[in-house]
Amino acid sequence: MAARILPVYMFPGPEVGRKKERISAIIATLKEMDQEEPEIHRFYPYDTDVASILSLLRNGSLFSSRRVVTLADAHALKAADIRLLKEYIASPSGEAVLIFTTDEGPGSREYPRTLADALPKNAVEVFWEMFERDKKGWVMSFFREKGLRIDPAALDLLLDVTEGTTDALREACELLAFSVERGAFISEDDVDKALEHGREETVYSLFDRFCRRDLSGVLEAYRKMLNSDPGAADRVLSLLADPLAKLRDFTALVHRGLTGEQAAKELSLRGGKRALRAYTDGARRFGSEELDHALCHLADLEAWLRTAPKEARSLRTELWLCRAIGPIHA
Repeated sequence: MAARILPVYMFPGPEVGRKKERISAIIATLKEMDQEEPEIHRFYPYDTDVASILSLLRNGSLFSSRRVVTLADAHALKAADIRLLKEYIASPSGEAVLIFTTDEGPGSREYPRTLADALPKNAVEVFWEMFERDKKGWVMSFFREKGLRIDPAALDLLLDVTEGTTDALREACELLAFSVERGAFISEDDVDKALEHGREETVYSLFDRFCRRDLSGVLEAYRKMLNSDPGAADRVLSLLADPLAKLRDFTALVHRGLTGEQAAKELSLRGGKRALRAYTDGARRFGSEELDHALCHLADLEAWLRTAPKEARSLRTELWLCRAIGPIHA
């Protein structure tokens, strides 16, 4: 018997891959129930009026028996929008499924608590990142199914250079499996060659170039991220803020005489050798005052972006990146 589908869901948390799988499972169940594909829509709070989304939900589709509407980045919803959405949640359409998603998790400052509290408990499913031990097991199992083995050092490198979500790990592992012969024993060189040239740009690769004070590389990475996900303009900066603050603290500790390894341990930095190399590069190329200045302006920029016109966001962000990185230092 098909699983019961709720009219509204909320999927918070940073684990993007399993979140996508859950949404795909809902769509597959609806297809089985209705014997046809549901109509799929995806929106962001900053590019579509909530009233328009609610109108779409309440009006039946001419082309299918059901609509699935995903409203991403729910943490960016305004109080007035949440009031309208809570009214809909109290009396949802029987011909639509509304799914809120956000990278924020319960306990974080940006988590949309009032929206979550308006939903039944079984409608809110939190998708946390996998633990390190789970990531290793997941990767080894993936390659085992492909008839491949991976060297322990290569596995560590793979996890260092890949975001820890199921989505990112699967993409990296599929690329790596495609680049080697069946039955191969994957080495560190294999990981380096496959992922260095094939992976998409992320906040982590952008931060790595930021630490190298590579302005053209940072701008290229930022533009590629926007091309693949136009709604990322706001998220890039919020995700960059934490590693940038850690770089400032790391730089201050190194300038006080600690080694890079000691500073990394003091700050509980994650990411292994690749991350340590990035932070060490950043400490060599930036001064603590420069990073303080960059973070101060970043906070101002994030506040401005909340109400800024969509067409001006990327330009203003690029201007901040130019000022923060400034002239390239050898």
